[in-house]
Amino acid sequence: MDGMANNAAPKNGDPPFFLKEIYEQPSALAYTLAQFLGHNFQLKMNRPPLDDQSLRQVKKAYITACGTSYHAAMTARYLIEELAQIPTVVEPASECGCHHMLVDESTLAVAVSQSGRSPDTLAALDLARSRGAFTLAVVNESDSPLTEAAMGTLLTLAGKVQSKASTKAFTSQSLVLALLGLRLAQSRNLLRKEWRQEIESFSRIPEMIREALGKRELEPKAIEVAQFLNGYSQAFILARGHLLPMALEGALKLKEVARLHAEGYLAGEFGHGPLAMAGPQAPIIMFSFSDERDATCLALAFELKARGAPLILITEDGPKKDQALASIADIFLPLPQVPSRLRPMVAVIPLQLIAYHLGHVRGLDVDHPGGTLQPDVGRQAEGGPGLRKGNNGSMIHP
Repeated sequence: MDGMANNAAPKNGDPPFFLKEIYEQPSALAYTLAQFLGHNFQLKMNRPPLDDQSLRQVKKAYITACGTSYHAAMTARYLIEELAQIPTVVEPASECGCHHMLVDESTLAVAVSQSGRSPDTLAALDLARSRGAFTLAVVNESDSPLTEAAMGTLLTLAGKVQSKASTKAFTSQSLVLALLGLRLAQSRNLLRKEWRQEIESFSRIPEMIREALGKRELEPKAIEVAQFLNGYSQAFILARGHLLPMALEGALKLKEVARLHAEGYLAGEFGHGPLAMAGPQAPIIMFSFSDERDATCLALAFELKARGAPLILITEDGPKKDQALASIADIFLPLPQVPSRLRPMVAVIPLQLIAYHLGHVRGLDVDHPGGTLQPDVGRQAEGGPGLRKGNNGSMIHP
């Protein structure tokens, strides 16, 4: 972490808020998690109480959000459908009034927002409630307009958010939505044998992100990738399945913070048109993990290299590293081994660091990139972490 502080552009002697908030994510997730876990790993979703009888009446989930929060909402679809077996629709809040929203009394409508002040998200929540849905806000501010408009609230305790580009609020939202998926599954008795194992696994997510941020090779590799990307005007980030939202979020951060045109894409879809753009002028960042590896990604990687495209690989380090892909990658960024369901929250970390360092290399104001219409940030929910700079330049908790 000392190296992290030394590489930061100074702001009154401190690193930018964007970088500080990347490193605050383990604490933000720990605070957020603590409010939902009771004795014996009992999951408490109590704003208001989400009792089993009410949850069993949910036949469909409808989740809406904007920007980064929309990508967090996308992660929830995979978990709610997998764990609770409830059909889930995720839609940008800005699109909710453009067609007939299919929600009713059996729908759980969830609006996700960091500030709770996005007009589009508020309008989408109001529309869902007017059609009889039970409305739930996932938000970082306990006194926001969104919490007042929703019938129930699940708070993220990410603490004070000062960078316009979201990092710790995003991973905190992803965690809360994952816990909601677990709670829906619990209400349907779908995790009777695996319940404790699942909760214990999710309770380790702050530790896993701390381990990822603490990997000695990760930030130097992120700096290397940022310096490499500085010579390009575009990039693609490829993923499969539940890692797609992380590819989309990483692309958004590269556009927002570093002004690099980047696109997140499903790896299996890349060969249906976008492959025509692959070549020396378009670097590719690809996720690959041993338990999700398939022939499609491997074949695509070889095709990309045959076309001269620079390949940057994000994969787990150690014996489970994807050796076949690592052997042809120009750069690979290491992550700790993480259970598949928790991987998205960890996999986004290197992309956040790359975006920061590329913005820094390009001399940009990473805290105020000017690419968002979101209301002012800087407020916080009850509790939450903060960091200050130690005497040796490292990040420490107050």
